[in-house]
Amino acid sequence: MYQARNRILDAALLVAGVGIGAVVASLAFRDLKLKAGQRDLEQYASRALLRMEALPAESSKAANAVRNDNLPFCSDQDLALMRRVVFYSPNLKDLGRVKDGKLYCTTGIGRMPTPMPIPAADVDDRGEKFYALTPLAIAPGALGMVVEANGISIALNTQAYETAFDEPPRIFTGMFLARASQSAFYAFGHHEPLSNSEIMAQSLVERAGVFYQPLCSKTLRVCIVAAEPRIAMMASDQVFAALPLFGGALGGGCLALILILYFRRHRSLERRLKRAIRNRALTVVYQPVVDLKTRAIAGAEALARWTDEANEIVSPDVFIAAAEQGGFIHEITKLVLERVVEEVDDLLRLGNFQVTINITMQDLTAPGLYDLLSRSVQAAKIDASALGFELTERSTADPEAAKAAIARLKSLGHTVYIDDFGTGYSSLAYLHDLAVNAIKIDRAFTATVGTEAVTASVVPQILDIASQLDLMVVVEGIETERQVEYFNQASHGTRCILGQGWLLGKPVPAAEFRRQFHTGGNAESQETQLPVQSAN
Repeated sequence: MYQARNRILDAALLVAGVGIGAVVASLAFRDLKLKAGQRDLEQYASRALLRMEALPAESSKAANAVRNDNLPFCSDQDLALMRRVVFYSPNLKDLGRVKDGKLYCTTGIGRMPTPMPIPAADVDDRGEKFYALTPLAIAPGALGMVVEANGISIALNTQAYETAFDEPPRIFTGMFLARASQSAFYAFGHHEPLSNSEIMAQSLVERAGVFYQPLCSKTLRVCIVAAEPRIAMMASDQVFAALPLFGGALGGGCLALILILYFRRHRSLERRLKRAIRNRALTVVYQPVVDLKTRAIAGAEALARWTDEANEIVSPDVFIAAAEQGGFIHEITKLVLERVVEEVDDLLRLGNFQVTINITMQDLTAPGLYDLLSRSVQAAKIDASALGFELTERSTADPEAAKAAIARLKSLGHTVYIDDFGTGYSSLAYLHDLAVNAIKIDRAFTATVGTEAVTASVVPQILDIASQLDLMVVVEGIETERQVEYFNQASHGTRCILGQGWLLGKPVPAAEFRRQFHTGGNAESQETQLPVQSAN
C-alpha cells in the first residue's frame, strides 16, 4: 500500500512537472515572441518614417523651384519647368498654380479654360493648406493628398509611398504636424484610433487587439503610425512554436525527476533509519564535560551515531533532521535514554556525575515520555538528577509550551539546559521566564574569544546574566588553551564554568569514556558537580 501510494505520488509529480514546464515555457516563448514582434513593428515604423520625411522635403524643394522661376504665370515655359520638376520627383503627381482661391493650371492638364475653384482646406496652418483625400484635377474621380502654399499646389504621390512599405499584416498612417496647434492630422493611409496626445507620446499602444507604434520626425513636420494585430504578431511556424513547448515539458520533467529521486532518497533514508531504530543499530558516544579549572570530568553529553547497513557513517545533522521531519525523533531519544542507563549506569550512581541528552519539543509532547523517564530512573536505581536534558533554542520558539515542558522535567528531578544559547529564539530578556538550570554557550561565541569579532563582546554579558540568575554555564567548542584561560578568569573565582570541546575530549564509546573518566580522576573526590535540581 505504501509503495503503491508513493508510485502514484511520483507519477503525479512527474506529470505535474511536465505540464508546468510546458506551460511556463509556452508563456515565456509567447512573451519573447511578443517582444520581438513589438521590436519589429518599431523598426518598420522607423523605416516608414524615414520614407515619409521625403514628402515634405520634395514638396519644399519643388515649391522653391517653381516659386523662383520668374516665368510668366501659367505660361508654356512655366508649365514646362513644373513638368520637369514632377518628372524628376518620385513623390509628386502634379504641380499647379493657384491665385485667389482658384487653380489656373497644372502640369497634367495645362492651362485650364476656366479656373477651378478650390474647396476649403482640411487644415490651414498659417497659410499652408492641406487637403487629405481631395479630388485631383489631373484624374477626375481620384483622391489624393494636396499641399498648397504661396500660390503653388502640389499633389503628392502617396500611392508610391504606400507600395514601398506594403508589408502585410502591418499597416500605417501618414500624418503631418500643424505648427500652430502642434497636433498631428491625417494625410493618407488608414485612420487610427489614437488621440493626439498618444501620437505625440510616441509610445506603443494596444487597443482592441491591435498594437500601434507612433513615431514623429525630429526635423520635419511628419509622423507615422504603424499598426499590427496581436494575433498576427504572435503567429509563427507550428513546428517552431512546438519546440519551446517540448523543451519546457522536457525541462519540467527533468526537474520533477530530480525531485522524485530526492524524495525517494529521503523516503529511503527514513525507512532505513526507522529500521535501524527497530534493530537498535544506533550507537551512543559520550563527550566529556570538564571543569575548566581542575580538568576533571564532571559529566558527559550523550550523542547518537549511526552507521547504516552499507557501513556508511550518516551525519547526525542528516538523520536527526530526517527524524524530526518524519515525526519520530522521540524514538531516537528513547533509544539514547535506554543506552545511557545501560552503558554508564555505574557512573550515574556516583551521585555527582550527570549525562545530558538532547531533547526536542516533539519528544516532550510524545505520549509516555515522562512515564518512561520515571521507569528508567527506578529500574537503573539512579537519582533523576543524574540525567539532564538539553533543549535546543528552536524548541523554545513557543515560550508557553517550553515553560510547561521545562517545569515538568524539573518536577521529576531532572536538570534542564538551553543548548546552543545565543543562536536561536531565546534571549537574555526572557531567560528568567524559562526557569532552566543551565545554559550551554554556543561554539560560535567561543570561537570569538581572543579575537576582535563583535560577538566576542556578547560573552561577558551572557556570563554576567547567568551569574545573576544563578545558572550553571557550559561552554561548547573549547579548542584552545587561550579559551580555557579566558573562561577561568571570567569565573572570578566565585563559580566554576564547565567546558566541552575537542581540546577537552572527543565523543567516544562508553567503554573508552569510562576509561578516560577513571584515568582522569575519581568522581567521588571531585569538588565539581553538575547542577542538581531538587524535586521540589
